[in-house]
Amino acid sequence: MKKTILLVDDEEHILRLLQFVLRPIDAHLRVSKTGMEALDFLEQNSAAVVLLDYSLPGMNGLDTLQRIRGLKEGGSIKVIMLTARDQTAIRAEAEGLNVEAFLTKPFSPSDLARRVRELV
Repeated sequence: MKKTILLVDDEEHILRLLQFVLRPIDAHLRVSKTGMEALDFLEQNSAAVVLLDYSLPGMNGLDTLQRIRGLKEGGSIKVIMLTARDQTAIRAEAEGLNVEAFLTKPFSPSDLARRVRELV
C-alpha cells in the first residue's frame, strides 16, 4: 500500500517544486495550503510524512505541528519543517515537538528527496 506525503505550503511555486522533486518516490502526494487544511486532512486520512512550511497564513507551522502532535495518530507522523527563516528559536521549538528535519529555503532538492525517502 502506498504511503501518503502531505505537502503544506501556501506558495504555489514551492508546491510545484516539491511535487516535482518527490514524484519519483512511490507515494501519494497530497497538498494543503494552510495549517487548518492540513489538520482537516490528517483528521480523516493518514500520512507517513508531512512537509510543513513555517510561514503559513493564519496558523503558522509550529502551531500546526503542535496540533498535529495532538491528533490520535499524530505522534507517528514524520514531519520535515521548511522555512525561509533560519532562527534558532523556531528550530528549537520545532525540535521540541519532535520534528525529524528542519530545512531552510532555499533547500537542496536532492537532500530533501533523500530525507523523505528515508522517512517513507
